[in-house]
Amino acid sequence: MSDFKRYIEINRESWNKRTPIHIKSKFYNNSKFKKEINSLNSIEVNAIGDIKEKTILHLQCHFGQDSISLAKMGAKVTAVDFSDIAIEEAKKISKETNINVDFIKSNILELDIDKQFDIIFTSYGVLGWLPDLNKWGRVISKHLKKGGFILLTEFHPFLELIKDEGYDYFYSKSPDIGNNGTYTDGGEKLTTNTCWWNHSLTSIFTALESNGLKLKLFEEFDYSPYLLEGMVKTESGKHKLKERKNLKLPYVYNLKAIKK
Repeated sequence: MSDFKRYIEINRESWNKRTPIHIKSKFYNNSKFKKEINSLNSIEVNAIGDIKEKTILHLQCHFGQDSISLAKMGAKVTAVDFSDIAIEEAKKISKETNINVDFIKSNILELDIDKQFDIIFTSYGVLGWLPDLNKWGRVISKHLKKGGFILLTEFHPFLELIKDEGYDYFYSKSPDIGNNGTYTDGGEKLTTNTCWWNHSLTSIFTALESNGLKLKLFEEFDYSPYLLEGMVKTESGKHKLKERKNLKLPYVYNLKAIKK
């Protein structure tokens, strides 16, 4: 097994441990979700636009809340994650809510679906689990129709420079290996190994453009829609690091790139 595959397997095991905790957490509020079917934020909704009857490939879907939300908006959604437990839970929620999504268990860097999509969507805390963005770019290009686009809504890599105990800004093949819990409530007793790769904006742009995609949108936001460790709420639905709450700093970005 190559080092990258070994690291990915470590992460898959970590997410298999985290998922049962996330399902029950207040952070995800799954019982409320199943009533309202809306887990998306205005940041990504405004950028993705009208998706009725569009085919969407959702990468790193976790247990499917965003995938099901996209399907409720009228899209025909295929969603992928490497955690078998997360995919099992996603299928259960899809059945309970009677909203159809095709959930697939796969390492996305090895994804090979005999189909192309109008849109590829992926969001919030996804890139750091990927050791090779060039492979990621190839997978995206392979599965996008000509003229289709990827929307990546992600935490800004600059955030790692301004928070306590952040990672290096530039990519290294050797991951940051940690013994962590989880970002939600309910996991106070959990300890699990994780492997993380930070990716600079340059490496993200290059991975897409070198695989035939052209950047069409890049916008930055000075808040997080999620209350994460070290953050406080400053306005309804907006959160910033407590020690830097009065500064306008980049927390999240939207990136849209179109297949030429």
